[in-house]
Amino acid sequence: MVRLVAVRVLIVLTSNDRRGAEVEGSQLCDELRRAGLDAAVVALRGGARQPIDVAALGARPLAPRVLRELRRRAAGVDVVVAFGSSALPACALALVGSRTPFVYRSIGDPARWVRGRAHRWRTGLLFRRAVHVVALWPAASDVIGELYGVPAARRSCIPNARPQTVVSTDDERGAARAGFDVPAGAPVVAWVGSFSSEKRPVAAVEAVAATPDSWLLMAGEGPLETDVRAACERLLPGRHRLVGVVSPLEPVWAAADAVLLTSSTEGMPGVLIEAALHGVPAVAVLVGAVAEVVSDGVTGRVLPADASPAQLAAALADVHAHHADFGSAAREHAGAFTWPAVAPQWVDLLTKWGKPGP
Repeated sequence: MVRLVAVRVLIVLTSNDRRGAEVEGSQLCDELRRAGLDAAVVALRGGARQPIDVAALGARPLAPRVLRELRRRAAGVDVVVAFGSSALPACALALVGSRTPFVYRSIGDPARWVRGRAHRWRTGLLFRRAVHVVALWPAASDVIGELYGVPAARRSCIPNARPQTVVSTDDERGAARAGFDVPAGAPVVAWVGSFSSEKRPVAAVEAVAATPDSWLLMAGEGPLETDVRAACERLLPGRHRLVGVVSPLEPVWAAADAVLLTSSTEGMPGVLIEAALHGVPAVAVLVGAVAEVVSDGVTGRVLPADASPAQLAAALADVHAHHADFGSAAREHAGAFTWPAVAPQWVDLLTKWGKPGP
């Protein structure tokens, strides 16, 4: 009698930083385990100030010692998931000559990261080393095929996902606002992310400053923190709260009436999914897969990537005016981005490529 064994999966993250892709990959591991797969997750590098609970293999993703350890661990599984950009070359190098296949999870917008012909050629070699490439949305998959020569049969789309949740009660909303020292009746705009150039946090300050009576609640940290604080003091005196890294984000969503995304580049922003699942509508610029997550005029507002602060402010005012309708529609739409909807797609894919022994 042959005893069937669960497919063994190793998910490889770039780092154990508490960032969207790392959180996503860690949650995927948990969901695969719940579905009966034998899943584990590791990070190529550590050193995060506020890490997620994932062990790191070293300090540099492509260090020889890290690659050797990755190869050793991969030898004990049926399929590896290279989750994110640095995980692609690491798995491609570590698994040369190995019998363990790897699937690459593209976490961003592939059209934004082409750096010339040589870079495109090298990246194409890495993409084609994977047995399968998983994009976030159909347009991204098409770009991967066009730029890097990955045939359609070796590409698919699986969206980002977040756990199901419930809308905050009035008591929870009041407690969250009191905790952040925000007036109970003020319109509150949440902005969540790294204070870095690609997230454009100062643009968020400028937009909320142009929205009368609104407060800005900013959760995050990063190299532009000094600039953000200066902009808040200059443009939003008395109408802002910089609360640092908040984990989990439930108090932020409980306190917020809208979420604002101002990034110059994104994949499929997890913060928009989380906000929608809490019934918080969005104002977001059109980058990456934003249009997949936010339906303009239905679950929030989607503006051109170069939208001015005045345009963002007008969209925020519209969302505040239709908060209840937009929020309800956002929560319903976000059901497609929950783990009960998304995890089975991963299970089907990895079961196909994993080859467990008897």
